[in-house]
Amino acid sequence: MGRESRKGKRRRQARSGQQPPPVGASSEYRRNIGRADDILAKEGVEIRSDNWQQLALDWFAPQEPERGELARYIADHEQRLGTPWAQELLRLEVFFQAEDHAQIIAHYERAFPHYPRCALVEMWVADQVFRHAGDFWRARQMVRYAVDHLTGHAKPHYELGFMSYLLGDFAGALGWFNQAAERVAADNVEMGARILYNRGMVQYLVKGDEKAAIADVEEALRRKPDYPQAKETLRGLRGKVRWVPW
Repeated sequence: MGRESRKGKRRRQARSGQQPPPVGASSEYRRNIGRADDILAKEGVEIRSDNWQQLALDWFAPQEPERGELARYIADHEQRLGTPWAQELLRLEVFFQAEDHAQIIAHYERAFPHYPRCALVEMWVADQVFRHAGDFWRARQMVRYAVDHLTGHAKPHYELGFMSYLLGDFAGALGWFNQAAERVAADNVEMGARILYNRGMVQYLVKGDEKAAIADVEEALRRKPDYPQAKETLRGLRGKVRWVPW
């Protein structure tokens, strides 16, 4: 898979049921912030009043459609953002690139409640909250926010489809997967393959439509030939289907 107006940190912690981090965690967090700043300095990044918007776009959302969405967010909230926000966003991107899941979540929780809610940040951090912190309901709330504000993006629609499946709402999952399939870009191979594979399997579960399931799984494999779950499922579709999601 492959990045919220907040009323303040205290209110967010109360809403999510979180407690302030222990002292040791605070020390580790600060050390990691220092490391991220060192990395940015080595990359020659100097965030100034005349370049913070460009740096935010280039680092966190270099490609469309994310770049356009982040540009709109910046334009809507420019007076409340500025260089401090850009610094936090670039640090977050460093943690994403390092695949430091715990630090991504910690930084999101500490830095971003001070700024207007950003649907792109919610979308990408929700992955970490769900798959690495295991907080399904919190992640689902974040993804719902992203769906409401990133109406043309495939990823949050796909995520809600996957979550609906986990809740046993197969008809709901099919609806979300259909919406994701309508939105995914042709060159987004990974996301397109996952959407089609999961949609095919849910169509089989909901409608018993073997033909539609085979067509979707075959298209998923055409986009991503090295997709083991899709290969296994395609072999078994004419027998008893064992769906391996993801």
